[in-house]
Amino acid sequence: MRGQVTNPNASVVDVFAKEFAKFLNRVQNQHADMLGSFLIDSEWEKYKPDASTVVKSFELSGYAIAPKDPSEVMVGKADASFQANRSLLGPRGFRTYVSTIWRAMIEAWMTTRDPQLTTDILSMALARASSPGRREQVSMMDNSYRRFSKTSQEILNDLEKGGFMILPDEATPHMVAAAVAQTAEHRANAKAIGADPKYLKAMYENMLAARPKECRPLD
Repeated sequence: MRGQVTNPNASVVDVFAKEFAKFLNRVQNQHADMLGSFLIDSEWEKYKPDASTVVKSFELSGYAIAPKDPSEVMVGKADASFQANRSLLGPRGFRTYVSTIWRAMIEAWMTTRDPQLTTDILSMALARASSPGRREQVSMMDNSYRRFSKTSQEILNDLEKGGFMILPDEATPHMVAAAVAQTAEHRANAKAIGADPKYLKAMYENMLAARPKECRPLD
């Protein structure tokens, strides 16, 4: 059901696989019938390879999927090589600081991003899944995939409602600027760590590298 919040404990591959099943049921039956709904619940796992390919496509295009709220492991890896900085804030203060910076960066990304590329990546995957015989033909040069743009945007919106974000694998200048501003607003943080753009950019990338396996493609 469109607008339903995704289970935050599910993996992104599971989320995309279930969305693929819903989408293909509509394509094949022109509507979401009761039998189709049963098949979605019982057969969605067969779409995991397609779903994993989508996640890989995002990564090859310079994106990574991560939880909107950072995990404890992500927080712990944010500044693993700077124990002195951590001790100045204390474990709880450091955790709060890192989580605040992460949220500031995500908010900056959401207000400056161009969603067209991520929508196109998913639209091409839907085009391939709906026409297996044309899998190798669907590309950026074939604009027919754009007919799936509305569905792709709805799926990506549901992904975010479920607590996942598609983020750049490197922090953008707007994201770094937001992190610098957030650090500068709190004197204790600025004194302990400093509003260093390189440091904040590295912290973001460390956290992204430590994202949970639920945010990654299948092995």
